[in-house]
Amino acid sequence: MDRTNRMYQRIFGVIQEEMQGWMNEKFLDFTKTLGLDLSQLQGIASRQAAFDPYQALGLDRSAPDDEIKKRYRELLRKLHPDTAGVEGTAFLLQMVLVAYAMIKEERGWQ
Repeated sequence: MDRTNRMYQRIFGVIQEEMQGWMNEKFLDFTKTLGLDLSQLQGIASRQAAFDPYQALGLDRSAPDDEIKKRYRELLRKLHPDTAGVEGTAFLLQMVLVAYAMIKEERGWQ
């Protein structure tokens, strides 16, 4: 868990600086079509909120393993910078990778 937490801290340590540059209307509309809720980012950036890996994937904590894995693969395809068609998805892709790593560790997956 320490490794995942360090990765999480590193990635979210840059949020506050980066948010203003890439959160334009087109980008926010794109994330809504994916079912992603970016409202938690402001709190995380100011260290007032904890990162919820399930919320980052747009899922409930009670989601079954197969649904989590399916959603993860879907987001990887849609957020990849080469295929997204919108600038700024590299950060979201990193957020999805961290969220999945945290869930994977929590659930004891290999």
